[in-house]
Amino acid sequence: MPRRAGRAALAALLLIASALVPAEGAAAEPVHYRPPVDLEVVRGFAAPVHEFGAGHRGVDLAAAPGDVVVSAGDGVVAHAGDVAGTTWVTVAHPDGVTTSYGPLTAIAVRSGQEVTGGQRLGVVAAGGHGPAGDDHGLHWGARRGGVYVDPLTLLGPAKLPSLVGPGGWEFRDFDVTPYEPWAGSRFGGLEPRGSPVADRPGFAVPPNANHLVSVGGLNSATGTRLIDPDHLGYGDDSATRFSYAGLDERGRPKPYGPADTWGGVDLAARRLAEHLRAQQRRQPHRPVDLVGHSQGGVVILHYLANYHDPHDPTLPGIGSVVTIASPHRGSDLASLGRAAREHTVLGTALAGGLHLADRQGRRVAGMVGTPLDELRVGSDLLGGLAQDWQATVDAGVAGPLSTGTRVLTVGGTVDPVVGAHRARSPSDGEAEVVQPHRVLPGHHSGVLDTQAVREVTYRFLAGDEVPESPGHLPILNGWATGTLLQVAGHGLQLHDAVGLARRVLGNRATPPTVPGR
Repeated sequence: MPRRAGRAALAALLLIASALVPAEGAAAEPVHYRPPVDLEVVRGFAAPVHEFGAGHRGVDLAAAPGDVVVSAGDGVVAHAGDVAGTTWVTVAHPDGVTTSYGPLTAIAVRSGQEVTGGQRLGVVAAGGHGPAGDDHGLHWGARRGGVYVDPLTLLGPAKLPSLVGPGGWEFRDFDVTPYEPWAGSRFGGLEPRGSPVADRPGFAVPPNANHLVSVGGLNSATGTRLIDPDHLGYGDDSATRFSYAGLDERGRPKPYGPADTWGGVDLAARRLAEHLRAQQRRQPHRPVDLVGHSQGGVVILHYLANYHDPHDPTLPGIGSVVTIASPHRGSDLASLGRAAREHTVLGTALAGGLHLADRQGRRVAGMVGTPLDELRVGSDLLGGLAQDWQATVDAGVAGPLSTGTRVLTVGGTVDPVVGAHRARSPSDGEAEVVQPHRVLPGHHSGVLDTQAVREVTYRFLAGDEVPESPGHLPILNGWATGTLLQVAGHGLQLHDAVGLARRVLGNRATPPTVPGR
């Protein structure tokens, strides 16, 4: 009997012990996650290259100040308080994941408190967040084993929102080899470093959740190559090409050819407004980034200064703008072209050559005239743009840039069409101070081909620091080349004036013919 009692007691002890001590290798307790606010992503996750590298360690969800924020899952509050001047809450979950939420106010929990999924943590605080305070909404972060992960992956495939198109998540091939980091300039900023040609994507995910609209230059066409959106990680529904021919009946950009770009900058800017309104109808409240090459950059700034209204609900917000080799301060080559066209002898020869080269006038002949004149140094259009743009910058939060629109101008190292000094902000003073300018390797069109222009564009759109590249030597070279072209143009005008004067004086010196003698 005693033996039986002893065995029974031992069995009971073992049973109790097995209940108290978890079996080796037991699976972590699953956590069922939910979005902390309504799931509308305004900025996606961007994994840093290394632990301390640039990136976006979470997602920003659309939320207004005062919106209630709930815990994404069951767990224990690991932190509830101030971090660098703003209030954040971190929750440790049983599966080893920690999630963080901020900036918050009216905190409803305390450190060490157990919470359940859906339990109120606080409300969204007023003001932005991020390094410059430019990010808005709720920042939701997640770490697994101390490594930042995309918090949207906690929700499971069925709840993932679309970042690449309506109707659901589309998984992307993340097997993308990044471009070699571009180090910017060398020799104390004298000249930019070289960069390989980009013949493949270098980024697996886009720099942000905005839509990208690219604008080509004078004499471009639908098929003219700009920066390939897929090289920057954009999906098909996250980027569109502006059409100088306007929109079709379904609101989609029509195919366009060189002749469609000859209508002038103002007409193109008004069509850009139509394009953006169509984009707003297609994807409401999704901000847009704009990238323009050559004349395309001038069109963008003209649109912002004259037609963009950040308070117009039919227009999307403008996030960031990048203009590349755009003649904001004029093209010296266009000035020389006008002088040649107006020259008595050379102009006739030029017109004849263009007629022979383009008999139907659809490829290049129509460009040599008003379209090119608008982009010459000192043109009425660019003079007006300089004044309008300075007024736009001076207006600050009361003007078209009030939603925090950022602008980067880019010039090429060897560009006789648009010197690196002519591609800067249209006006001096404050506008040039607040808008960065970079000089990248390449000529007028070749600057679009490099990995450097893709990396700089991507970093700027992502809100990251852009490598310094002031390009002192290319700017000096551009100034010298432009001066020579201006001198050549003045020489043609002087030559024509002298010839005209000689003809006038020669006619006066000829004695009149007296009938009958």
